[in-house]
Amino acid sequence: VQALDKITAETMRFEVRVGGPPVRYKGLVFTARACEVTAPDEQTEDAIAYLEIRSQPRGMSQQTPSRQVFRGWMYASAPSVHGLEHPIYDAWVVECRA
Repeated sequence: VQALDKITAETMRFEVRVGGPPVRYKGLVFTARACEVTAPDEQTEDAIAYLEIRSQPRGMSQQTPSRQVFRGWMYASAPSVHGLEHPIYDAWVVECRA
């Protein structure tokens, strides 16, 4: 996953493992539920991930409920098709690894 802080223009690329622990990027928490790649014989290579993204600003206790801001499939080849809509952050799938 690659994420962008729209205020500071800081970008960061990080790994979110399917079935692994959630990964925090600033005020967002990412959980990967699935990640697939297209078959080698297909015309276009693509990575497709099912992500759950929650908003939980830093400094808030873990007991404070987070708010879901995205849940669904993201496509590496077309990040705008079904992307995160957030006023401060942007995030998209870059690749899936086996």
